Amino acid sequence: MVLNSNFQTTASYNEGVNKTLRIVIDIMSGVAALVVLINLFRIGQFGPLFITTTGLLAVLCILPTLFLRNDKHLALRGGMMVTGYVVANFVGITGLGLGAAAFVAFPFHMALCAALFDRKTTYMVFAAFTAVVTAMAYAFVQGYFTSPPVPLSTWNQSTANWVIMIITLVVTNVLIIALVDNLSRYWKETDLDAANRTRQFETMVEYAPDAIMIFDVDQNRFVSVNARAEKLFGLSREKLLNGTTLSDLSPQLQPSGDPSAYQARKFLQQAMEGGHPKFEWTHLTGDNTEIPCEVSLARMPPFDQTLIRANVADISKRLEDQRQQELLQTQLAASQRLETIGQLTGGVAHDFNNLLAVTLGNLELLQDEKDDEKRAQHLDACIHATLRGADLTRSMLSYARRAPLQPQVVDLNKLVRDTKNWAGRTLPSHIDVETSLLARLWPVEVDPGLAESALLNLILNARDAMPENGKLTIETANVRIDQTYIDSRNEKLDPGRYVMVAVSDTGDGIEDTTLERIFDPFFTTKPAGSGSGLGLPMVLGFMRQSGGTVQVYSELGVGTTFKLYFPAVTKDITESDPNTAPTSNNAQTGKRILLAEDEAAVLEVLTSMLQTAGYAVTTAASGDRAKELFEADPRFDLLLTDIVMPGHIKGTTLAKELRALDPSLPVIFMSGYAAEATVHGNGLRPEDIRLMKPVRRRDLLDAVAKAMGTQDKATS
Repeated sequence: MVLNSNFQTTASYNEGVNKTLRIVIDIMSGVAALVVLINLFRIGQFGPLFITTTGLLAVLCILPTLFLRNDKHLALRGGMMVTGYVVANFVGITGLGLGAAAFVAFPFHMALCAALFDRKTTYMVFAAFTAVVTAMAYAFVQGYFTSPPVPLSTWNQSTANWVIMIITLVVTNVLIIALVDNLSRYWKETDLDAANRTRQFETMVEYAPDAIMIFDVDQNRFVSVNARAEKLFGLSREKLLNGTTLSDLSPQLQPSGDPSAYQARKFLQQAMEGGHPKFEWTHLTGDNTEIPCEVSLARMPPFDQTLIRANVADISKRLEDQRQQELLQTQLAASQRLETIGQLTGGVAHDFNNLLAVTLGNLELLQDEKDDEKRAQHLDACIHATLRGADLTRSMLSYARRAPLQPQVVDLNKLVRDTKNWAGRTLPSHIDVETSLLARLWPVEVDPGLAESALLNLILNARDAMPENGKLTIETANVRIDQTYIDSRNEKLDPGRYVMVAVSDTGDGIEDTTLERIFDPFFTTKPAGSGSGLGLPMVLGFMRQSGGTVQVYSELGVGTTFKLYFPAVTKDITESDPNTAPTSNNAQTGKRILLAEDEAAVLEVLTSMLQTAGYAVTTAASGDRAKELFEADPRFDLLLTDIVMPGHIKGTTLAKELRALDPSLPVIFMSGYAAEATVHGNGLRPEDIRLMKPVRRRDLLDAVAKAMGTQDKATS
């Protein structure tokens, strides 16, 4: 297994050796150059062999120094240098025997080889050198080589011989001194540097903020720990290093439920394979106290052993800080929810007050009005305002819970006229209202209640933008939107036909900084309690859910225009008066209905509606009471029940228990909550009808007729 090391090694010794070798080789090259120069004057004295020797010195000792200066060629230069000198020395020995000064240089050549090459290569060179010298000695002894016919006394009296010997001794000793001195000095420097680095590393480890431990996997024991490990585990260093194992410092099971031994083996294996696992771990102290830790592992050299370094950090404080932060975030979220509820309550109250003003004003006028036609108009306005209150509630619940839309094909001109007629009474007299409605307006398919709510929102905002006087204009138009328009406004729309409804005011306009935020939830520029900041976000959400969009244009001092774009459809519009009561054939005189509703006022109104339509109604104020009545007399044609009621039996449970007695019993559910009004499952049937409170008389009677018609088909 090969592990990559990212540690920075000490390079000063290697650099010193290379520097020393460069100096020594350069000196030897200089000496070789001097010898060659001198030999040029002695070639005639020694003959052709001397010429060969001089050439070898030039080629092997001088030229490499001139052309191979890079450090990567240092060993090659040194090898060629030693070869050149050794060959030259052997040539000299061949002619002079033991009288040759070359013998003095051989120890230096071996020292240079030892510095340049590894031990094996050096010993091979030494063996070759010894073999050659031995062979030459044999040749001289046997007479194959002959020494110069010069007596020893005469040889010793030669000045030239002494000069050559002295020069050889001086040069060789200088080179040896330079080699040994430099190597010794660099060795001492690197040894001191290594010692300092070792002390620094030991100090860094010893006083590290985390516990650092080295574990020998093969011997299953710790071989080194720092002071933080002693403090973390509450055990002395001697105790940790003598007999303490991993299992002694871990519980049997980790918080995940996995055995500690199994998890430890898994992480140790990852580290031995060269990984660096980092994980959370529960450790045991000397007194068996559990402490949460974060552990990181890494394999350590030498890699012929299985030594694993473990960094162990106590994360108790960090986990506690996280818990505190989560608690603060929870508290902040609760505070923000309370603030949001406050804003929402104020905004809803503001909108409902407008609706109540319309209802109250028309009811007061109704008290004194004698003309039947005008009385009908006042009653119609009250009904519309009441329905607007129901739509406002549904809009809020739709925004909060994303209740599904109930689209219908709608004539927006009619919707604008109807909204203007009943909502116009809420506008002060100093605001003029005008409409510009395009004839032959394309029909659209939208939820009429939410569309009316969006339009009312824009009308009320326009009113608030003109506190003193002004003009409010509502207009409609057919438009075609192409891809260029969509791209220029960065809108997510499909190109095609759209119907535009624009609401314009002549107020002060909206500043650019405010204009960028008007569709942000809960952003409002109105005083506290006067707006929820959800009106325009609901308008935008409704329009996008309907496949359209909203555009706003504003200029300070001039006014503001909101434009709603609805996708056009080609369906025919079937108009009907929503206030018209169902025809008499919807009622089935004599049919018995069991009505379960806990609100007395609602129960009374529903009973009156049903009895007026000719139904026999039996009432119950709870699910428990309704079950008792049904068990006493199960001859009912329909169950009409609220979902949430006091007692043990709720609406869905009541339906299931009564159907256990009469499987063919049709059921209509009512609720004031969106989530319950759209309830599915719980054993309910697909044909069961769900109504959202408040329930209009027409919708109630249509639902009853539909439910009983389903029963008739099922039983026929």
